[in-house]
Amino acid sequence: MIVSVNNPQALYQFFYLFAFIFMFSVVLYKSIRRGYNLRFVLLMLTTITLFTIIGTRLFTISMGDWLAALHTKSSEFNNRSSIGGLLFGLMALLSSQQIFGFKRSMVDLFAWVVPITLGITKLGCLFSGCCYGLPFNGFCAIQYPKGTQGHFNHWLMGSIENDALFSLAVHPVQLYECLLLFVIGYVVWKTRKKWQKNGSAMLFAMCLYFSLRFGVEFFRDHSISQFSTTYYLGVWSIQWIMLGIGILLGISLWSNEKWLKIESPRGRVKSLYAYSEFIYIVAISCCIFLFRHLLLAFELKAVWVVFIPSVILSFHYLLTEIKFRNQRKLVAFLLLTPFYVMAQTIPNQKPEIKRYQRVDIGGSFGDFTNKVGFNPQHTQNQCGSNTSYSYEYFLQTYQIAGAGYSQVIIKGNTKKTFGVNVSGGSIKTTLLGTNQTKSDFVFAINPYAKWESKWFGVGLGLHLGDFNVNKDETTEVSNIEDAHKSYYSRPEIHARVGPKKYLDIDYNYGFMMPSAYPTLYSRSSIGSGFGVSNDYSLRYGRIWNLNTGYISAEALLSDNFGVNLMYIFQENNDDLYGGETSGKFVFSLNYRFGHKIKK
Repeated sequence: MIVSVNNPQALYQFFYLFAFIFMFSVVLYKSIRRGYNLRFVLLMLTTITLFTIIGTRLFTISMGDWLAALHTKSSEFNNRSSIGGLLFGLMALLSSQQIFGFKRSMVDLFAWVVPITLGITKLGCLFSGCCYGLPFNGFCAIQYPKGTQGHFNHWLMGSIENDALFSLAVHPVQLYECLLLFVIGYVVWKTRKKWQKNGSAMLFAMCLYFSLRFGVEFFRDHSISQFSTTYYLGVWSIQWIMLGIGILLGISLWSNEKWLKIESPRGRVKSLYAYSEFIYIVAISCCIFLFRHLLLAFELKAVWVVFIPSVILSFHYLLTEIKFRNQRKLVAFLLLTPFYVMAQTIPNQKPEIKRYQRVDIGGSFGDFTNKVGFNPQHTQNQCGSNTSYSYEYFLQTYQIAGAGYSQVIIKGNTKKTFGVNVSGGSIKTTLLGTNQTKSDFVFAINPYAKWESKWFGVGLGLHLGDFNVNKDETTEVSNIEDAHKSYYSRPEIHARVGPKKYLDIDYNYGFMMPSAYPTLYSRSSIGSGFGVSNDYSLRYGRIWNLNTGYISAEALLSDNFGVNLMYIFQENNDDLYGGETSGKFVFSLNYRFGHKIKK
């Protein structure tokens, strides 16, 4: 089998970023469902992401060169180690968990999410040709073409001729590792509730991981390695180290379960110092600035995508909490630190692009409430006739997924977009008075067109299908079928004023990937790209039909890959009967291809 791709580095970046998106999405989903403080969750994810990436780089550099690495372009120190990322990320998880006081279940969550995340990154390694296997001629052997690390190293060592188009056939060791990591993630997930003590699930996952690495390294080519290539008893020294760590972790797991006192999964004993999270944000900003030369642009952007929404949430908290009223100006000034650092770390844009195609995938989830008025009662008084209703209250939980394709044409300062999205998902309806439930499948297709210039933007589209819109209804009699009304067509409108690169305001009725329905269809916001480009935007806005606010972030993580994230605050629903709604989360990842550059 020959692995031949046109742009292996782009595929590596895709799987690298997709792994982080997977981790973000799972942790945010579980955190919203459990009612965790989202500001603290995002700050914890920022810490883990930053130090995981730093660990992958520093672990391949001798400690004597660490200081030089901080002042040298990342291309000078471009090796990575998943072990370093795992260890640094674990330290960041444990420390941030203690700082923010999360329950045991948060560590148990990462215990199975992290192996799957690492497994996804290994698919990027497979296509890029790094950390490849030993020569092998079996049925699943792979060869790498020119331009990949595997081909270059085989040529460098003289294993292939100068004009060879492909490398030697080798073990697909990255695929072995990927599949085994997925298995580890599944096993840890299935057994996570069997452990009695805090931290046991993570110890179990780490023990399995280092045991896996000990075995997999027998199939990896160590001839060009950043680690020691010394043999002891026919086994690489790094393997002995991994085996030793795995045994120690196994002993620790056994001791933890057998001897240590059982701890209940408690939350924080006392609240954080009032200004702790603001100080923490400044500290993280300083860390990013310190390590900015060590990390590549797409790695830094992976950090910013989760860090900036946490800063926006902290801004919101600062402005709405009365206890900060005397220090708001000073704290608000400190919270500008991340934006200053971001401006120093995002590189200048590449040559002007005049046309490209784009594919989006995304999802949204959350819940909402509505009420149905029934049994209309007509009364007559001095002011005339009057109609009153009895009411039933409903709680509805939805999950929507979608995909889209578009073509983008850029001419001067104008950009035209023509595209179509498809979406589908489920809505579970619960009648709060009786707990009667019903599930419905919804789907839609959404063609649209947008025209944007530097100062203005407009767009039109149409939603077609069988979908729901969150509106209070009135009916003659109450039935769970009346909890929401189905629609088969719905227009969508977009309008923007102001330069998106600096500061703009917009209004959208619809216009959301994967879908603005059932509940996020009418919204407006203000945002900025902080002078970087139109591909970056941080926004704060309002969902008018829900009477609540939201924050969103948009970023181009590399030449090909972008991400959009949105969090909608809990609804302000005074009529809610017997239930509570959580916030809502929307995310999408886009891939851009077929670029045509203006010459």
